[in-house]
Amino acid sequence: MMQRLKVTGFMVTACALALVAGCGDESGATSETGAVQIFVEPEDTIPEGLEPGTGEENIADGWKVTYERFLVTIGNVRAARSDAEETLGDESVFVLDLKNAPATRYVIANFQDVSAVRWDRFGFDLPNAKAGVKTLPPTTAADVDLMVEGGYSLFFEGSIEKADGESCPPPGGACVPAARVRFSWGLPAGTSFDDCATEDGINGFSVPTSGTVAVKPTIHGDHWFFDNITAGVELTKRYAQYIADSDLDGDGETTIDELKQVNAADVFGDEYNLAGASGGPIETAYDYVVAQARTLGDFQGDGECPRRAVLP
Repeated sequence: MMQRLKVTGFMVTACALALVAGCGDESGATSETGAVQIFVEPEDTIPEGLEPGTGEENIADGWKVTYERFLVTIGNVRAARSDAEETLGDESVFVLDLKNAPATRYVIANFQDVSAVRWDRFGFDLPNAKAGVKTLPPTTAADVDLMVEGGYSLFFEGSIEKADGESCPPPGGACVPAARVRFSWGLPAGTSFDDCATEDGINGFSVPTSGTVAVKPTIHGDHWFFDNITAGVELTKRYAQYIADSDLDGDGETTIDELKQVNAADVFGDEYNLAGASGGPIETAYDYVVAQARTLGDFQGDGECPRRAVLP
């Protein structure tokens, strides 16, 4: 009799502990649930641009950067737990205008009745746009058409400005005054981003019981100014001179075709470390811009998604 009471007592205690933890079924789903809302937000560098200076996020060689347009293709959000078989997923893909993103940001997915535990695996894609992509206002139909027709994961245009700026076309071309140089670049740089973690290194997100967690893939607007290809903490300086130097015909605009003609070694000096690029070696200025576009997907602001793969 005493033995039976001991077993019964153990069973009651185990059940009570399971209820506190959220009592799971065979898949790991728990009785305590909450909601997950996926937002897409732009880093401040997209609407505000970048200023010259010596600060951590300034352009170190004196150029001011302004964006006039910034479009991204994003979607296929997913989450999972490494301690269970539960998964979340929404394969929807959107073209979004990040230059004019609403103050409430873009909500691209909602999940209800989600187990109120930590989901330590989160990822999303910046794919090349295809017919059938969705959008949200204030993104326009013209924005969507541009991205689909070009097969772009990213399109941005704007300018760099510097009162005493110069353009020194390689190799060894004579420098000429260039106070303002425009750019308008569409990139088919489709990339997946996984193992996302916060800036503090905490993987994924926790779902609160009967509450909603905001999960924010964050798109940065300064990586093509970095002096290295980041895969973790952004320990880098920012330079823009290569854009001015790649204006080979001196018309005040650096084009994609010009970037493809410029050898990387001629515009990226010893201060650059271009190892670790996804998609192959960096041989031209265009290769550098594409490689940096494959690093744009961040998480909850400045958190990183270090596992990346090239998408067709």
